[in-house]
Amino acid sequence: MTNNHFTILITSYNCGKWVKKNLNSALNQDYDNYEVIYVDDNSQDNTWEIVSSYKDDKLRSFKNSFNKGKMENMYYHINQSKDNTIIVILDGDDWLANNKVLETLNKAYNNNNIWITNGSYIIDPIGQTVKPIITESYWRDNIRKKSWQFSHLGTFKKELFTKIKKKHLMNKRGEFWATTSDQAIMWPMVEMAGPEHHSVIDEVLYIYNRHNPLSDDRVNRKDQLDTESTIRSFPPYKRIESL
Repeated sequence: MTNNHFTILITSYNCGKWVKKNLNSALNQDYDNYEVIYVDDNSQDNTWEIVSSYKDDKLRSFKNSFNKGKMENMYYHINQSKDNTIIVILDGDDWLANNKVLETLNKAYNNNNIWITNGSYIIDPIGQTVKPIITESYWRDNIRKKSWQFSHLGTFKKELFTKIKKKHLMNKRGEFWATTSDQAIMWPMVEMAGPEHHSVIDEVLYIYNRHNPLSDDRVNRKDQLDTESTIRSFPPYKRIESL
């Protein structure tokens, strides 16, 4: 079995309450071939103080001098990551479900046909498990007109991400989307991959934290809905044959 390389990308703003749980879940994986990139988006709390106290060879941490937003941070650091890596998106206030997450993902990506995965997550603190429902008929016609099914844990090969047009990650003013970044990147990649190169991971790999009062759906809900509507209106990407 090949030990694929993974890059766990964490973007964070004012997540001091959850830094240790978040980072420990990433750094304590029972897997060797990976790195963790932590981006503190100019937090105003003690996030950076905690992150900078970690001394781990797998961790590379960055602090922005001003707030850039998740989308811009993802775009830059994914493009700067090493080639042939598999990106694992972890929000700064959430955490991985267990120390076997990368091991589980590696098994999926040992099928060379797999370019992108998503799966199930648990909502903390209510304990509800959310699972995607993607039937054969789901893939027919324009999937952007259907229910959103490509949430946590989202992972993908870097080379698939780089095929997204930059303009589709930005508004009309040329600014990166302030919200809804997961949909902005996952729709195009899923469309390019199609069912042949996409896999749903059955195991719960992610814990979605609902304690954070700064979550976009609480403080930026209108922008979130407007952005989602715009993203859904874009023409679907065509399937591609190879990376």
